[in-house]
Amino acid sequence: MKRKTVVADASTLIGLSRIKKLNLLRELYGQVVIPQSVYDEVVAESKYGSEEIKTVKYLKVEKVIDSKVVELFLGYLGRGEAEVLTLSKEKKADLILIDEKKARKVARRAGFDVVGVLGLLLAAKNRALIPAVKPFIEKLSKQGFRLSKRVTERALKEAGEQGTQAIK
Repeated sequence: MKRKTVVADASTLIGLSRIKKLNLLRELYGQVVIPQSVYDEVVAESKYGSEEIKTVKYLKVEKVIDSKVVELFLGYLGRGEAEVLTLSKEKKADLILIDEKKARKVARRAGFDVVGVLGLLLAAKNRALIPAVKPFIEKLSKQGFRLSKRVTERALKEAGEQGTQAIK
């Protein structure tokens, strides 16, 4: 069976680092590719997970080959998202891990499968890597990770964890 090529954006790495679940990337996908700008953003600019991201062996940092495609995206997306999309095209990625709404839309239009942090948590629950999604959504929310109410409710419904208590 062919191993999936998975490319991740900074938001996914930061979100998983905030809830101490970066290891889910390895457990779900084996290896994950990140563009150099995403690595730089997370390690240099984020206080979440930078030390862990420097040392884990399942994150492979790669440079984008076609910088002209990145430049085309920059009017619409940030550098990290632009490099994720370009690198995904170059690597013929099977999956992109990205949370930013505009970037997800562009990735889907380009024909990529897209998953964000909540989708990744659902996959982890489905594979019995975590017992429940809701506690991690609550942790993300408490730490300021922006999640839309609609997407959160849908994730909880898919996880079979709809409860009477709303997540704030």
